Amino acid sequence: MLDQVALVFPGQGSQVPGMGGPLVEAGLGLELLDIAERSGIDLRRLVVEGDAARLRATEVAQPALFYTGIALSRVLLEGGFEPAAAAGHSLGEYCAVVAAGALSADDGMRLVLERGRLMASAPQGTMAAVLGLEWDQLASLCQEASRGGECCVVANDNSPGQLVVSGSHTGISRVGELAKAAGARKVVPLNVGGAFHSPLMADSARTFALLLDEVEILDPRFPVGAGVGGRLSHSAAEIRAGLRAQLEGPVGWTGLIRSIGALGVRTFMECGPGSTLAGLIRRILPEARTISVDCPESAVKALSEVAAAGGQATAERDA
Repeated sequence: MLDQVALVFPGQGSQVPGMGGPLVEAGLGLELLDIAERSGIDLRRLVVEGDAARLRATEVAQPALFYTGIALSRVLLEGGFEPAAAAGHSLGEYCAVVAAGALSADDGMRLVLERGRLMASAPQGTMAAVLGLEWDQLASLCQEASRGGECCVVANDNSPGQLVVSGSHTGISRVGELAKAAGARKVVPLNVGGAFHSPLMADSARTFALLLDEVEILDPRFPVGAGVGGRLSHSAAEIRAGLRAQLEGPVGWTGLIRSIGALGVRTFMECGPGSTLAGLIRRILPEARTISVDCPESAVKALSEVAAAGGQATAERDA
């Protein structure tokens, strides 16, 4: 059945040059690009022609990925497809909320534009993936690395064996060395522009919460994943609380995917560039099937595949 499929949307770091070209050419979501232009960002040009360095900027990457996710999901949802749930990793959560009808796309773009600007203006910091340690063990190392006024916290539980730390440059450097000494298989610096999901986002989070309170949020048509807490939201109040907590709170992706799996979902459509989430999902739910949707043609193909299989789509596994 179709209700065994979930939509998932990637977050910052998954952007790639040219990712919006096919969507702009198809005339999808152009009103969202107009909103960005009125705010001072030539997003139409950037999602088509922007290079990797320009797209990496937080204030550009976030609205660019939001536009891409919304445009792709429209191809799926306007064809009558109704998923069992939707979830997004960090920034991607806004795409999921819009897809579920809880937030208008226009308001979503305005929020994401401000979210990106506020996060870009936060105190400087960085993030790194740590492979092979457990949450409690890494959290203890973060406390040690934070001595002397530095900032270092566990920010993401991406999948079993893959955690992410966030904080000041010195704090992350320290915890990287401590993690390696404690037996971590690998510590990988992330291509992001700040210490997201950490206390360094506190001032930005307070300002953003005021903007969020001015926006109408409705009950979703289907459950929406909240990264903070790794749970499913079923009401407008739950969604608002989850979005308010996002900037500072950790992303519980592992728990969230397990919550979606508990609904009986075994097929996940990843709407956006790349297949980062597909890899994480298969580590969390080894039996899961994943379909990459990164252009209008692949969205149409995904709908046909799911319909032909009665919702149990054939996996498109990446090497």
